[in-house]
Amino acid sequence: MPTSTFYNLSKDKQARIFQAAAGEFAQRNVESAKLSNIVKAAKIPRGSIYQYFNGKDDIYIYVVESLREKRAEYVKPAFDLYKKEPFLTFFEAFYIRDSSFFSSQPLQLEIGKHMYGHAHGVSRKLIELYKSRYRDIFLLGIDYDMERGVIRPDVNGAVLADLCVHLVTEIIISQNLNSSLTRDSIREQASSIISILRSGVES
Repeated sequence: MPTSTFYNLSKDKQARIFQAAAGEFAQRNVESAKLSNIVKAAKIPRGSIYQYFNGKDDIYIYVVESLREKRAEYVKPAFDLYKKEPFLTFFEAFYIRDSSFFSSQPLQLEIGKHMYGHAHGVSRKLIELYKSRYRDIFLLGIDYDMERGVIRPDVNGAVLADLCVHLVTEIIISQNLNSSLTRDSIREQASSIISILRSGVES
């Protein structure tokens, strides 16, 4: 993550460096990306980049985490349903918002495509971290529903949580392969998936 020196820069300069780095990672995976391209696009001296970050992986983590925060903020309304409505009702709202986010964020979609398409090193570590976070949230909601009798006790909660994680992370690949995806088609797809899950797991 950035050093204190980076955060002492003006907001405009911080934004310029961020956009330059995000633009580079949207075109190339982290291993192929070049610091020289970021420095050139940001219009800063090459040596100064090491005053702001410990290296390329550090810049990459900063960019990805910053974009993830925007994504988390976008899906936040879905959490109004978490542990208040059945888990699958929450997950449907979460999935629709999370999937729809990418239709308005082409930069993040491109970075995500490179991340999942070249899952090595720091990319793989971040993917595993995010999957673990999703799984923990989903499993807590599933366990809560099982305690309330909403989900049958014979359902393997861990497997259901893993399936939900898979659905959420696969949206990047789906949007890559199907450029015609719209919010309506995403909503329809989500409703169909939830309908299948609900008929199979809810009491």
